[in-house]
Amino acid sequence: LGVVPEKLKFAQVPEFYRSIFNDGYDVTIPLGLEEYSEKMIELFPSETQGIEKFMDMCKAVLKGIKYIASKGGKFSPAEILKEHPWIPRISGLTLAELFSKFFKDEKLIALISQLWGYVGLPPDRMNAYIYITMLIFYLEWGAAFPIGRSHSLTTAMVKSFEERGGEIRYNSLVDQILVKDGKAKGVKLLNGDIYLSKAVISNVNPICTAMKMLSQEEVSDNYKKKIFSPEIGPSAFSVYLGLNASYKELGFTAHETFINHSFNANEAFENFTKLEVPKYMVAACYNHIYDEISPPGTTEIVLTTLQMGKLWQNIAPDQYFSMKDKITDGMVSLIENTICPDFRDYIEIAEAATPLTYYRYSKSIEGAIYGTSQEVTNGPLLRLKSRGAIPGLYQVGAWTNFGGGFTTSLLSGRMGAGMYLSDKFKGRL
Repeated sequence: LGVVPEKLKFAQVPEFYRSIFNDGYDVTIPLGLEEYSEKMIELFPSETQGIEKFMDMCKAVLKGIKYIASKGGKFSPAEILKEHPWIPRISGLTLAELFSKFFKDEKLIALISQLWGYVGLPPDRMNAYIYITMLIFYLEWGAAFPIGRSHSLTTAMVKSFEERGGEIRYNSLVDQILVKDGKAKGVKLLNGDIYLSKAVISNVNPICTAMKMLSQEEVSDNYKKKIFSPEIGPSAFSVYLGLNASYKELGFTAHETFINHSFNANEAFENFTKLEVPKYMVAACYNHIYDEISPPGTTEIVLTTLQMGKLWQNIAPDQYFSMKDKITDGMVSLIENTICPDFRDYIEIAEAATPLTYYRYSKSIEGAIYGTSQEVTNGPLLRLKSRGAIPGLYQVGAWTNFGGGFTTSLLSGRMGAGMYLSDKFKGRL
């Protein structure tokens, strides 16, 4: 689409992540397959054999994924089972079950599974394939930050889209999907405007798409079961901070620092179901990779944790801001207890986003940032696909295909568009 590098450039992230635990354990993990493996062996020499076997498994999964990608979707399950058996094998396991085949040290397991918040479930419940794919992609290709923040990514995509004749209508909420002869044929906006089309691609969550934008008789019982069976995943609570000191003065030595109360991810996840200060959060320091993101001598930091969106739906309006301030203050205290003792003294700007904020801007049910929970029974192979409730309707976004995240959501859009084009060329619309 002419987005990269013509309209958008990236800054590479120098390290993988930094982990800090409440007992003082503090370690920074490097990117790169060999560097990662060597660091883990250095930290846990007694687990050398397990680490080496684990990395061999990760490389085997990566090889299988590359093979699938090279086939453009034209492959047989039997072929994958025979040539790349680790992919189907780990797809039916939780991450904890997979780790038990390689490791015994709970500290090592906590360190390797540190990114579990990116999926929204602890290792005991998370689909292993999702996590291993994410881990190996980071180690193989690294991570990058768009120059100009993430908004520059969407801006570049919009410009490219418009240059190719596309048109975007802002502040135009869709109220109804129009149906003719059982097929999606357009949309009606909240203001009454009608747009007719040959198909509709929806990035609204599938529950609202099917149950609110369509007549109930249009949606099959089988499709209703598909969208209602999985649990809705967590939302997030974020604190955006502007500080009048450099990130080096503040003690931030990595782009992302995970702060943990203990090595027990289940304990931290349980905490997400309560209106309490989190026991697991990530502090993202953008200046560490892109210093020009804020004026000289200042730092921009975002603290993020997970919380179940339902919690915030039951808070009385007169208690909302006090609860918001309580959790914000607690998250700042976590930084003071682990990285910078006088951290709050440098804060000039602070703004917090609750699950209700995430709902307001995304219209995602309960403010869910990953869609439905990504458990073993709802992994990439079993998750809702792009074909919608009726012909001519396609679902894209975090609730479908490979789940939440920038890359997976973009890929979902591409898959939905590809499905539409295939149907168009085959005369199905």
